[in-house]
Amino acid sequence: MTPSILIAAALVGMGPGEPGGLSGADAGEVPESITLTGVIRDFKVTHPDFEAYPGSGVKNMVLEDLGPDDKPMLNVDRCASLGWGSRSQVTSEESFNQWFRDVPGENTSIPHSIELSLEKRNSGDVYVFAMERPEYFFPIDEAGYGLSMSGLRWAAPGTHNFHFTYELETRFTYTDPDERDADFVFRFTGDDDVWVYINGKLAVDLGGVHSQQSDSINLDEEAERLGIEPGQDYQLKLFFAERHTSESNFRIETNFALKPAKLPVISSLAD
Repeated sequence: MTPSILIAAALVGMGPGEPGGLSGADAGEVPESITLTGVIRDFKVTHPDFEAYPGSGVKNMVLEDLGPDDKPMLNVDRCASLGWGSRSQVTSEESFNQWFRDVPGENTSIPHSIELSLEKRNSGDVYVFAMERPEYFFPIDEAGYGLSMSGLRWAAPGTHNFHFTYELETRFTYTDPDERDADFVFRFTGDDDVWVYINGKLAVDLGGVHSQQSDSINLDEEAERLGIEPGQDYQLKLFFAERHTSESNFRIETNFALKPAKLPVISSLAD
């Protein structure tokens, strides 16, 4: 991420809602924590999209629909119109397609779990996972290709493993808005690229290399666009890329329960 002043403050409360309750859940059915497991793909600093193109982010960098393999598809027309490289903050469609796929010689895959803890708030209870300034999200300092040792723009060699992506899949039950106290809301705060897809539709769009930013979606307000109906289970997929020194912030807040899903397919644990 680019080391600059935060452009999004830490989030507080998910409102509206009744104090002490999680939206759509009955008393006694709310777990104190949720563990979700995804796949980190570690990259070398020599990859053309990493430790390159610092800026303030790029909206609409990916298409609204997930691809047939449940991966984001680059908005090639948008990137080409901006200009490949520093303006679109990506080198090419080919380089982008390596971010969330196993590519021998380009990345190495590592399963990684996060734990969302229940926080009780007057505005309504939420599940939170937060690793952000000053306790940053660098989960593979001792794994993958190890600490970044050269080619760093804004960090000393051996500080962290700075270049990786994270793919996380989960599911949730969409309940009737008339039968709960608060709207379903999912929020993410962090850097660099973050895309969240719900039922295969883009829900959170924080593309590009940037300092810490926030975006959220109200599922009830967007239910028609997302194609979700009460009483059904739906997929939520999060794609995160840490591409540039020197910070890595990662914060999830949700007032509806997420369920563990299958681990994204990986072809190997090493390149």
